[in-house]
Amino acid sequence: MKSLSRAKHLLDWALDGLVGVTFFGIAVLVMVLVIMRYFFNSSIPGGNEALRFAFMFTTFLGAAVLVGRREHIAIHLVTKRFPERIRRACDVLSHAIIAALSVYLLILSFRWIAVSGNNLAEELKFPLRYIQIALPIGCGLTALYAVVNMVEAVFDANWTGEMSE
Repeated sequence: MKSLSRAKHLLDWALDGLVGVTFFGIAVLVMVLVIMRYFFNSSIPGGNEALRFAFMFTTFLGAAVLVGRREHIAIHLVTKRFPERIRRACDVLSHAIIAALSVYLLILSFRWIAVSGNNLAEELKFPLRYIQIALPIGCGLTALYAVVNMVEAVFDANWTGEMSE
């Protein structure tokens, strides 16, 4: 259990850094685009498209990060009153559903990329598959985190079922 926790912590650190750097880039690019548009009546070619792609990237990876932290949508109003064994079973069931949906989306995303991945981005002129690959990566990481959360719910003696700090 300790090595699984260490591996999860390392993955958390890497994804938090990647998403954080991307959000910082989004913030800087938005400020530059606004300043250029309203003060210099100009723009960066492909800037809006790059913003859209960065936002998509952070959305797909951010979903995995939130599942890993157990900060996904969950309503604990009823389940928090259950005995611990039933709460653990509910946690395993909810994460099994998340994992199954993520695997299903992973399969569909590869089909989507196969069909539309060779199309070029309108302004930046590179194949869209380089952006679309964030979806299967995010789905795969979400499924992985869901499985890790299920393992923790079953085997971790310190499991609380609430969001980790």
